[in-house]
Amino acid sequence: MEVTAREAAAHARRLGYQVIAAEQLRVTRCLLVLAEPSAQPFAVMIQRRALLTAADVQDFAEILFLRRLNRGLLIAVDGDFSAEARRTAQELRFASITLTNDLPPAAPLTTTGMNPVIDIG
Repeated sequence: MEVTAREAAAHARRLGYQVIAAEQLRVTRCLLVLAEPSAQPFAVMIQRRALLTAADVQDFAEILFLRRLNRGLLIAVDGDFSAEARRTAQELRFASITLTNDLPPAAPLTTTGMNPVIDIG
């Protein structure tokens, strides 16, 4: 997946999501706000970097808080999450952040729900 808002939004649409907003935050980071049929909007932050840290999780949690969203996916493209990033995501109280390497299709999320922090290691 490319880390451009336009490519990420197109990818999300192909997977069955409605794209509410798409923003390029940095060259290697973009933010989408997506919705599934009959579901609340949620945020997806896509970042291309070798290692995402607790600071990346905290940045995303702040975005969720400011936009009044209570769940999101943090996607590491061509990278992984540090142990501290995983721990930080688990400790959040006001938001559920799932750490992953790709955006799953819309249908499975509707039927199975999202689990906080998927161990991709």
